Amino acid sequence: MRKILLSVILAMALLPIISQDIHQSQFYTSPLNLNPALTGQFNDTAGDHRITMNYRNQWFVDDLVKYLTFTGSFDKRFYPKKWTTKGVFSAGVLINYDQAGDSKLGLTNLGLSGSYAYYLNKSNIISLGGLIGGSSRRFSLDALTWDEQYNGSSFDPNRPSGENFSNTSNFFLDVSTGLNYRWQKSRRTKMDLGFGAFHLNEPDQVFANSNHKCKLPLRTSLYALPSFKISNRFDILLHGLYNFQAPYKETVIGGYLKTYLNTKRGNELNVLLGVASRLGDALIPKIAFEYNNWYLGASYDINNSDFRKATNRRGGPEFSLMHIFVKSRVAEVRKCHIY
Repeated sequence: MRKILLSVILAMALLPIISQDIHQSQFYTSPLNLNPALTGQFNDTAGDHRITMNYRNQWFVDDLVKYLTFTGSFDKRFYPKKWTTKGVFSAGVLINYDQAGDSKLGLTNLGLSGSYAYYLNKSNIISLGGLIGGSSRRFSLDALTWDEQYNGSSFDPNRPSGENFSNTSNFFLDVSTGLNYRWQKSRRTKMDLGFGAFHLNEPDQVFANSNHKCKLPLRTSLYALPSFKISNRFDILLHGLYNFQAPYKETVIGGYLKTYLNTKRGNELNVLLGVASRLGDALIPKIAFEYNNWYLGASYDINNSDFRKATNRRGGPEFSLMHIFVKSRVAEVRKCHIY
């Protein structure tokens, strides 16, 4: 009875957010999912290319449907041979994998992104980006059970389900775009403001061969990522995100206190301690470490919504890893004041 009740509660909770995109508590560590215009926009340091990886396991409770999400990206700047232009092109690759529930309803997405960053002056940059990719959704029938398989007193897996699925997968193209504005006073005092618009073509996700369409709704992301130097040893990093997609809305606000433990070049070590809130849903304590150009972050969602009766306040862990590769550059290229 307890499992049945929990399943009913979960189904009611998920009903209004069918076709919702993946979401991440550490959204700022997955820049291409946040905004294609962030392709090639590296934080804190000069760089040539960057890799990121994110892993999330939501509803870390045995009785509940689980969500597993993995994302990875690679992006690269293409520096001009001479700084006779006020812009830099960048390109990247993004992969997303998401799986949920007993049906193993999954999404695999592979996309190519590109951006152009235009320098208004030494402290202000505007970048425009785009993302195009292919996505595959699929599900499995192996672990599903049906009413017709109950014989009146017990479940009989040998009884026919009475269901006929001619198609358990589909494929669709996806197009997204975005705009980002960066103000940068110094390496440690700066701010990114922007928006991303995803699924511009509202692709059809229907599995059945019918005239009925199931369009993936447009998702818009608005965000702000300011950071401020408050002393030689401390910075304040803030972040805010507002996502809306059809009836689904998500607001995440939070921040870090960044402590510089070692500032010696080649052996730089920083610790970030922070907390965030997904309003109406979860409190998110988090920690991160930076060593030279490596970043490792961890967070945990503590559910504080009405759904906490089912989750026992547990949400799920999330981990992020990022590395920025930096090459030596000739003096002429280093004339750029931003990077």
